[in-house]
Amino acid sequence: MKKKLQGTFLLCIICLVNLLLFGFTFPEPSGKERVVWPLPPDSPKIAYIMSIESPKDIGVKKSIFRRFIEVFTGTEPEPRILRPTAVISDGNGTVYVTDTGLQVIHVFDLKKKKYRQVFKLISEPQPGRLLSPAGIALDKENNLYVSDSVLKKVFVFDNSGKLVSSIGSNGEFGRPAGLALDSSREKLYITDAINHQIWVYDLKEKGLSSFGKRGKEQGEFNFPTHIAVDSKGDIYITDALNFRIQIFNPEGKFNNTIGTLGNTLGTFSKPKGIGVDREEHIYVVDNLYDTIQIFNRTGELLLNFGTHGGGREGLWLPNGLYVDKDGYIYIADTYNERVQVFKYLH
Repeated sequence: MKKKLQGTFLLCIICLVNLLLFGFTFPEPSGKERVVWPLPPDSPKIAYIMSIESPKDIGVKKSIFRRFIEVFTGTEPEPRILRPTAVISDGNGTVYVTDTGLQVIHVFDLKKKKYRQVFKLISEPQPGRLLSPAGIALDKENNLYVSDSVLKKVFVFDNSGKLVSSIGSNGEFGRPAGLALDSSREKLYITDAINHQIWVYDLKEKGLSSFGKRGKEQGEFNFPTHIAVDSKGDIYITDALNFRIQIFNPEGKFNNTIGTLGNTLGTFSKPKGIGVDREEHIYVVDNLYDTIQIFNRTGELLLNFGTHGGGREGLWLPNGLYVDKDGYIYIADTYNERVQVFKYLH
């Protein structure tokens, strides 16, 4: 018993040190509960971690007032994810989810076990709230950038959820969708699906420029949707109806293309969310086949993971994807009404 208590104490100390040095760490399943890809005897590279559907999944406890309301009314007012489209993490235990069904941003603070929503547009005309929150990004101060495809703007909220500014007031955007932020260069990238181009917003100079046009040649787009930026500033764009990923350097110069139309692994049927890890592995959601494909920079398929359906580690029409600095992979599992969390095991 004494050795067991000592082991438990040591494990707690290790978790605390990891939390202080490296940020938030999810508890990982073990034994029979552990689901990994590829299957044995190959060494595991991806592990399923958890699903987030509602505040109770992160340990948020109901207040006495809420429990009283439930007993009194016989209802279950607890909020939950309805139609997630994009997801991002601050790498320190807070996960942000855009929800077009509820027209809100869910904020799950796993470290503090707290939950809140962002949706108000105080300075905007009626209805005074987000209508179709799509893409999402965070800057170094944890200001939140949210694209609204109906209002055709990108809104900026501070860490408390207060609206501080908006981008696109002059009607530049046709349908703003994916967002990615290069903090070192202070640039925000915005995919415009209807105008078939990428907008570049300079956070420092407050300037707006763009690159790309409709077409199928290098540097041209056919309904670009999702976007990611790696640690070097290279830009990865889901060129949805050209069924490919295009890669550009930080100046917007074309670099490489990955993928083509097809129904086999290594090709795309309905590419959606995209993310890049610290080792420059490229993760791409295939919305039609409910899987995530992983490529290297040259376009070689390395692995795919995820299973179709509503099971614990399943996916059903997944959409946005984000990979954080610690290798955690967050997926907006749209029709399962949740966020799925996996991890790259190195």
